[in-house]
Amino acid sequence: MDIKTLDNFVDTMWGEFAEIYPALVRFNPPTIILNNRFTRTAGQCHQTDNYIQLANKFFIRNEAAMLSVILPHELAHQVDYNLFGDSEKSCGHGVNWEKIMLQYGLPANKYHSLEI
Repeated sequence: MDIKTLDNFVDTMWGEFAEIYPALVRFNPPTIILNNRFTRTAGQCHQTDNYIQLANKFFIRNEAAMLSVILPHELAHQVDYNLFGDSEKSCGHGVNWEKIMLQYGLPANKYHSLEI
């Protein structure tokens, strides 16, 4: 998948989150970076800088799971930060993040089971 198509997925998902949390319309969706060095981490959200890194190695072998599980997981971190600030930034998987995931319709799983 090329980065432009991936950006379209992000825009669509961000819009879905914004329907649930209208305050998000004043925030830009995060930039996506494909990282070739990640080996165990499927994704990582850099909330203060508004970008998400996704593991290219996982993406190549697990595109569907990356789009349906990992990407919304990481977007939920950005949503959490944008709406609630640094309150749960240190652990990242706090009560607000869990509520965001559940409101989006996904389980609030902290870890993935993807293999490369």
